Amino acid sequence: MITVCLHGGLREYGRRFDLHAASPAEALRALLTQLPGFREILGSGFYQVRFNRHDFAEAELPDGFQAAGSGVLHIVPRIQGAGKAGQIIAGVVLIAFAWWNPFGWAAAGALMSAGIGLVAGGIAQMLARPPKLDNEQRGQKAGRNTAFSNLDNTAAQGQPVPLAYGKVYCGSRVASQGVVSRRVDTDGDPVLQNPTAADVTLRLVKTPITEQAAKAPNGQYYNTDFNDDSVRARNYTAALQQN
Repeated sequence: MITVCLHGGLREYGRRFDLHAASPAEALRALLTQLPGFREILGSGFYQVRFNRHDFAEAELPDGFQAAGSGVLHIVPRIQGAGKAGQIIAGVVLIAFAWWNPFGWAAAGALMSAGIGLVAGGIAQMLARPPKLDNEQRGQKAGRNTAFSNLDNTAAQGQPVPLAYGKVYCGSRVASQGVVSRRVDTDGDPVLQNPTAADVTLRLVKTPITEQAAKAPNGQYYNTDFNDDSVRARNYTAALQQN
């Protein structure tokens, strides 16, 4: 169990999340998947990351952030140049290590096969309607839900289909649904033929970008020392590439 506590401007997505996660990276990956817009906000800033009273440095992320454990994970927004330069981590680096697989695709090959089976089974369960044995429950099953679709939430032929603009909270009107399966040709693809034998490990690559001073509200540019370590640590982009 890992409890994630967000601070500062990140609290607009929630203050505390109790997650059944095996590592800090898995807990952060769960939030990136389930909170719309959280990835963009996290990737645009710098943060102090503390887990069980230990502040992570960027060099510790490959091992410490992926290590199994339980406790409280704090993500605190920080401003570059405010001190503790070695313990301030860019959001793009934090996101990259949340999804990074330190064992490469060798260990993930078996999980990929199991995951495909679970997804296919879940789709079949969603599309197969269970028989209605109790007529008293028909009203509950046929009722429209404003957040999720139920089994009977379908639209009859000739009914109007609503067109929504902007962000709305409403149920769906299913016109049709189906599943199409096909066989994937694995000839010439070593990953699909034998995922455990393919060498597709990833590495983190930093690309420097051109420095640019921040602009004040009056139109003047701030006097910035681009040789400062905190400024140079800010001006790069991080990406995962295949070895």
